[in-house]
Amino acid sequence: MGPKNRPVIPSDSPNRPASTEPSLSPPVVTHKVPGSANGQQVFNLIPDRPIASDEGEVVSKPASPIRVFVLEDKPSMRDALVALLGGSPGFTCVGACGTAEAALQQLPLAKPDVVLVDLELPGMSGTEFLAHCRCRFPAVERLVLTLYDTAAWIFPALAAGASGYVVKGTPAAKLLEAIAEVHEGRSWMSGQVARLVLGSFQQAAPPAVREELLSPREREVLGLLAKGLRQTAIAEQLGIAERTVSTHLHHIYEKLHVHSAAGAVGKLLGDQAAARK
Repeated sequence: MGPKNRPVIPSDSPNRPASTEPSLSPPVVTHKVPGSANGQQVFNLIPDRPIASDEGEVVSKPASPIRVFVLEDKPSMRDALVALLGGSPGFTCVGACGTAEAALQQLPLAKPDVVLVDLELPGMSGTEFLAHCRCRFPAVERLVLTLYDTAAWIFPALAAGASGYVVKGTPAAKLLEAIAEVHEGRSWMSGQVARLVLGSFQQAAPPAVREELLSPREREVLGLLAKGLRQTAIAEQLGIAERTVSTHLHHIYEKLHVHSAAGAVGKLLGDQAAARK
């Protein structure tokens, strides 16, 4: 299947074309979405985990599916996401609603691993929901899925507790990859979002209090995170063990009082913005 035929999560903006960006993920298995009129294909990004049987043979056992809750006010988009998750091995949709208030009521029973969060919602905003969700359900990862890719939306969302940030129009395979990444405790940002975060990080010197909080190596690690690098790539670039990178991240989270890499970058940039006012 060539890049031109890859499925995408539709954009709800008439001015934003749907992305045809090819997936950079490893080879994956394709199948049909149940009930889809055009038989749209989606991708399994979590391969089966091999285990040994009693006879010593290696057999394949599916990993536990990632439980995803969808917070999206537009019914067409919400239905598309529910269909994608329900038709993708390794993922299951445990609930969906159109308001933040309803989501906060349903989360205790749904028990999701990851919540997909639109930012523009009726009533309580998506950014407010992120802050409430982080306080009330700290074990739940929060992945923003929104139309907006400007600093006015991105930085408050990261500071409020978003574990990752995906722009609508992103290919379906990339969205599933982002869900899997944040479920594993890592952060994920769309390319244009990562570039904007990096640009803001480079343009302004951190306030003195932040310079004192983070060591030079920790600031270096945080800078590479802002570029969108993962732990393995950071370890290779700095010439250190991946375990050492994890230790630096743990210290950064403790010092900045956050729970994710996206939160660390967002909080630091938020402090910088406040210092410039």
